[in-house]
Amino acid sequence: MSKPTNTWYVVADGGKARILTKTDDGMRTLRSFDASGKANDVENADSGTSQLKAPKADPKDQAESHFAKAIADHLNEAIRRHQTDNLVIAAAPQVLHGIREGLSKEAAAKVETTMSKDYTNLPDAELASHFA
Repeated sequence: MSKPTNTWYVVADGGKARILTKTDDGMRTLRSFDASGKANDVENADSGTSQLKAPKADPKDQAESHFAKAIADHLNEAIRRHQTDNLVIAAAPQVLHGIREGLSKEAAAKVETTMSKDYTNLPDAELASHFA
């Protein structure tokens, strides 16, 4: 008898992210965090590592890029610690690109699906139909 697969569903935009899991009743948020470093049931994913930036880069783009890297770092660590078996990621296009770039080979191999969609403002109950 095999163990059921534990899949994390990640929804993110340039300023906030949630990690969810499917339950018998729909979706349930496991963790949420935002770009300011405030976290709910999550260690601050922003380790303070800086990234090289192009001169005169848009501060909003820089913040989104940094936040996407922080999300990827958190997912990399979760995969390394075997906290989840698979990942499904739905994020705003720019953020999705940043997350993908930041994933380790091990974490990238665990990604089942990616969607260039921003579902961060949808309540948990409405998300299940988008991940069916």
